[in-house]
Parts: sequence; structure tokens; C-alpha cells
Amino acid sequence: MEVVRGFDALEEVPPKVVVTIGNFDGVHLGHQMILSLAVEQARELGGTSVAFTFKPHPQISLRPEKELHLLCSYEEKLRLIAAAGIDIAIEQPFSREFSVTDPEQFFSEVLLKRLNAVAIVVGYDFGFGKGRGGHLSVLDELCRKAGVRLTIVQARQSDGEVVSSSRIRTHLLRGEVDTAARLLGREFSYSGIVVRGEGRGRIIGFPTANLRLELKLALPWGVYATRSVLDDGRIVPSVTNVGVRPTFKAAEGQKPSAHELEFPALIETHILDSSLDLYGRTLEVRFVHRIRDERKFSGIEALKAQISDDVGRARQILGI
Repeated sequence: MEVVRGFDALEEVPPKVVVTIGNFDGVHLGHQMILSLAVEQARELGGTSVAFTFKPHPQISLRPEKELHLLCSYEEKLRLIAAAGIDIAIEQPFSREFSVTDPEQFFSEVLLKRLNAVAIVVGYDFGFGKGRGGHLSVLDELCRKAGVRLTIVQARQSDGEVVSSSRIRTHLLRGEVDTAARLLGREFSYSGIVVRGEGRGRIIGFPTANLRLELKLALPWGVYATRSVLDDGRIVPSVTNVGVRPTFKAAEGQKPSAHELEFPALIETHILDSSLDLYGRTLEVRFVHRIRDERKFSGIEALKAQISDDVGRARQILGI
């Protein structure tokens, strides 16, 4: 998939463009249905499928004081869009200036003149232009006048629940990673380079690979059954703690810093049945089920006993 940083950077107008527009945060089952339909229509026409998305997320630009819990990083979003078969992703820089573009101006100058779109595919809750004033009725009228095919994709449901980014965020912030996975179409995950920790896990018999949590929704502190994807493609069972290690801090007379209390910044993953040294390697940790809250124990021995129980519970959940 070709990635273009803003529509002005598009060197040539591709033929017979079928464009879909959205934030696509999480690229959940509803997004996947929209993207797949755009790809399908482009192939029928012998044309080009284009996903028009934004960086940063509009809420971050327009309401910086209000925290937004992103479901995936921008890089992850592009990988997922590519996996849907899209030919070109336009990652439009979003700013306050861009946000005041009139719907008619965006349609005529960007979708028609710049992209030469012959078809548009959007979701049932789509809105565009200044103040999202370009409602579906406005888009429908503009498309009919321009002779552009418009397809509106209705809400997708899973077990009677509408699939949406906001619903997925709610489930994840409750620790309901298994329910969120059903709406996402995959397990929620963190990925990054394994950083060197303080070696405490190895000392007590449960070595961990540590990731820093950045630019993505923070799961509630606790212990989770997980699957970890190594940089060679292998998927291995694991158990993961998200949090600030209160037992170790208490044993050492420390308290969590203000930063740690605000941002649960450490992901500690114990790979089951393996003693791999993953320092410096890329690791993806996929969250399957929440086992328990993170809590402070009376001492290291009590913590070790609980971790043993956690590992046993993770084995049951993962079926190993």
C-alpha cells in the first residue's frame, strides 16, 4: 500500500478512485467492512481504492485538554488498513485550519478535483467538513449532482452490540479485553522494543520482557493472560502485568511517582515455558483475558505464590 502524507502530496491522480473517509481508530470490524467494500468496488471498476484518514486524530487537535484513548498507534492503523487491501492511504495532517473547511469545499476541491473520485464509501455515522456539518444527506446530494456513486454502510453488530470505537474503548477501560477483541476482530495489543528492566522478575523465577506504554489506550492495572508474537513470527503463550509493581516498591520503601500514577507505563510479560532473552527485540503482546487487579502483597514470597497461581490460570485460559 502506498502512503501519502496529505492529499497535496499526491503526485498523480490514480484512475477510477473509490474513496472511503474516516479516522479508522482501531480498524475494528465495522471499519473492516467499509474498507473491504471500497476495495471490492475499486476492483469491479478496475480502479484504485483510497482510504482518506487523519493524523493526529481530530479530537487531539480540536480538544487537546480532553484525553483521547487511541485504540491503535498511527503506524498500526496504517498496517491494518493495508491488510484490508487498500491501494493508497492518504494520511491527512489535521489542524484547526483544516477543520473549518466547508463540506462543499472539501467535496469539490479534494474528493472531485484532487482525487477524481467516482465512488465514495462511508459509514452510517459519517460527517465531514466544518463542525461535521456535512451530514449524510448533504453528501448524498453532492454525490447525485456530481454523478458519484455513494455507498453508506450500516452499523455492524456483534452479539447484538453495535461495533464502534467508543464501545471498544469502554470495554478496554474496564479490562474487558475479551469482549473488546470480539468487536475489534482481533486481540488488543501493545508492541515495541523490549527494554531492559531491573531484573527483579528473573530473581524471583519469573523473568519478564518489558515494554513502555506510549500513545495508546492504557489498560487498567492488573494481570492478563496474553499471547506474545516474537519478531520471527512465532506466537507463544504468556502472562502479563500492567502497572507499577507496588510490592517491590513497598519492599524497597518507594512510592509510585506521580508520572506512574497517571500513566501505567510498564508492560511486563512472562513468556511461559521459555527462557528467551528478548532484550532489544520487537515484541507484540496480545491481551486475551483479565485475570486479576494489580495489588500489593505482604512480601516477595506472597507475590511469588500469587504469580504461580496467575501462571496456572493463564494456562487454563490459553488452553495449554
